[in-house]
Amino acid sequence: MGLSGNILITGGSGTLGHAIVRAALTERWDCQITIYSRSELRQAEMRARYGSLRYTLGDVRDYDRLAAAVAGHDLVIHAAAVKRIPEAEQQPINCYETNVIGSANVARACIAGGVTRCIGISTDKACAAITTYGASKRLMEGLFQGAHGATTFTLVRYGNVVASNGSVIPLWRQQAAEGKPLTITDRRMTRFWMSERDA
Repeated sequence: MGLSGNILITGGSGTLGHAIVRAALTERWDCQITIYSRSELRQAEMRARYGSLRYTLGDVRDYDRLAAAVAGHDLVIHAAAVKRIPEAEQQPINCYETNVIGSANVARACIAGGVTRCIGISTDKACAAITTYGASKRLMEGLFQGAHGATTFTLVRYGNVVASNGSVIPLWRQQAAEGKPLTITDRRMTRFWMSERDA
């Protein structure tokens, strides 16, 4: 069961990449996974845990490097993104360049490289988007929906993964341990939570 073939995960050294790799190894998927991300440290940490994978340093903003990495893969899971809402609001150009331009690069590289399927990881925040992050992911969805070529593009929206990188859960744990009040943006706010395994 599981996925097969050559799989490349953009932003693969993040929470979702780790979860996919653990599932692949536990369930013995018949595949070879390549982690494509810009974090040397996270890749080194991941390599220490999962030495059987392939690792390529690169940024989705760099089309030439991305296209070279994508070539020869059957499936691309596009998880690379600027995800933290405060940083996206403070630096919208950074968010745009990664989440929109980077996603356009992924779509173009997949078509050029003959990738069979590309799965774009989006967010519940893209629905009726009111933040820079949500709007950028909605644009990514539009790019994938409008892409033309032999590659099949699929979109997946998910919510907040409990205790993922940058999640509020570690912050809340620290605040609780220090006897401080939990930082909550708005008490009326609701969130859709899911486990790493569900993601």
